Amino acid sequence: MSEVFSYPITQSEFWLNNYAVITWALGMLLLSVAWAIFFRYGNFKYGIDLGCLGKTFLILFFTTMAFGLPMRYNIRFDAEHGHEGDRITLSESKLIYQQRGGKEKNLPIKDIKKIYQEPITYNPPVKYFIVAETAGAKDSVAVKKDLPDFDKFIQKLTELTQVKIRRAL
Repeated sequence: MSEVFSYPITQSEFWLNNYAVITWALGMLLLSVAWAIFFRYGNFKYGIDLGCLGKTFLILFFTTMAFGLPMRYNIRFDAEHGHEGDRITLSESKLIYQQRGGKEKNLPIKDIKKIYQEPITYNPPVKYFIVAETAGAKDSVAVKKDLPDFDKFIQKLTELTQVKIRRAL
């Protein structure tokens, strides 16, 4: 008998599919506003003066913000919401991981050799990796701890595979 575990969707489908492009565009908008202010109020002279140094630091600051803030947001957003809409089907013979976009991974239960927690969690929630070795090749699936009924899923998976979970120190 198959059991289905799925991540709930808390964000809109549009935002989940396009957040990286939208935040990048907002970052570039911030940078273009900084350059517009720089060229509008810039008093360009040849030579070195403190005003030029100040404007240079201002441009460097806004460039750092325009690239850094979207990246920081995107990394955190992906860690918290990247699995939303994904579905895991666990049967007696295989584990099927279906992503929201339609990609699918099949791992035969008999080929699962390792289940372990990621050593260091930079962005919560914690990930558990399920590694299968088939015909000399390795394939893996990452399952996050915020999966509803995560404990039930891990317990059922360990019963089927007879593989113990290696937890991080």
